[in-house]
Amino acid sequence: MQTAQKKIGKYSGFEKRKFPFIYLFIAFPVAQFLVFWLYVNFSSITLAFQDGEGIPTLENFIMIFEAMFKEQSYNSNTLLFETMARSFFLWALDFTILFPIGVTTTYILYRQIPGHYVFRLCYIIPGLMGSVIWSMLIIYMVENGGLIMTFLDKWNVPMSQKLIKGGLFGTEETAFPTIVTIKIVMGLVGNNAVLTGAFTRVPDEIYESAELDGAGFWRTYVSIAIPCVWSTIATLLTFSLCSFITADYNVYLFTGGANKTSTVGYLLYQLTLDISQSPTGSPYYGYPAALGVFFTIITLPVVLGGRRIIDKIFVDVEI
Repeated sequence: MQTAQKKIGKYSGFEKRKFPFIYLFIAFPVAQFLVFWLYVNFSSITLAFQDGEGIPTLENFIMIFEAMFKEQSYNSNTLLFETMARSFFLWALDFTILFPIGVTTTYILYRQIPGHYVFRLCYIIPGLMGSVIWSMLIIYMVENGGLIMTFLDKWNVPMSQKLIKGGLFGTEETAFPTIVTIKIVMGLVGNNAVLTGAFTRVPDEIYESAELDGAGFWRTYVSIAIPCVWSTIATLLTFSLCSFITADYNVYLFTGGANKTSTVGYLLYQLTLDISQSPTGSPYYGYPAALGVFFTIITLPVVLGGRRIIDKIFVDVEI
C-alpha cells in the first residue's frame, strides 16, 4: 500500500514538473493567435468604422453599396458587383466541377489502373511546381510570339490578328476566358497529395470484401471509398467555402486586374496597396477594412450552413 502511494506521489510530482514545459510549448502558438488573428482582426473591424482621421463613421459601408454598380476612384475604377461575380464564378467552377473531378481522378490513379505510374507522374508534377513558375510559363505561352499565339496565328483562328499585340491577356474578350481555361487545367491537380494520402489509409481488405460481395469499381468508389475519406473531403470543402467570394486566382501575376479580370482577393490587395502608398494620405483608409467586414458577413452564414450540409451527406466512418 505504501509502495503504491509512493508511486502515485512520484507520478504526481512528475506531472507537476511537466506543466511548465507544456505551457512554454503552447505559448508561441497562443501568442501568434493573439497577435496575428485577434489583434489584427480587431484592428481591421475598428478601422472599418473610421475615416482617414480616425473619426467614427459609417461612410465606408455607404461607399461599398455605391461601388456595387457605379465605378468609383477609390474602388480602382471597377464595378464591385462584377468583381464579386467573377470571383464567385471561379469558385463555383472549382467547387462544383473541378473538385469532384479531382477526387475521382485521384481515386482512379490510387486503384492502380494500367499505366497509372505514367498518369500519376503527369498529374502530380504540375502540383509540385510553384504557382509563380507555372504562372510565368503560362504567360510566356499566351503572349505575343508564345506557343499558343503562334498556333492560333498559323491556323488563322479568328481574332488572332487582333491578339497579336497583347496576346490572350491583351483584350477584354479573351483575358477572363483565358483565366477560366487556366483554372480548369490547373484546378484538376489541386489537393491531389492530400486526397491520395486519405485513400491510402483505407485498408485494401475493405475493397476486396466489397468486390467479393459483387460491388463494381464505381460502386466501391461511391459506397466505400468516399465515406471512408469523407472527413478529409469535408475539411477541404469547408476551406473552399471560406474563400467562396474572396480568392484571387493569380490575377496579379496574369493580368494585374486589367481587361476586366479583377477578383475580390486582388481588389482588396490593390486597394490596400494604393491607399498605403498615397503620399498625402487617403480619406478612404478604412474602405478595404469595411470590405473585409462586408465579405465576412456574407461568407459566415455560407460556411456555417455549408458545413452542416456537408456533415449530413455522409456519416464519418472509423477505419
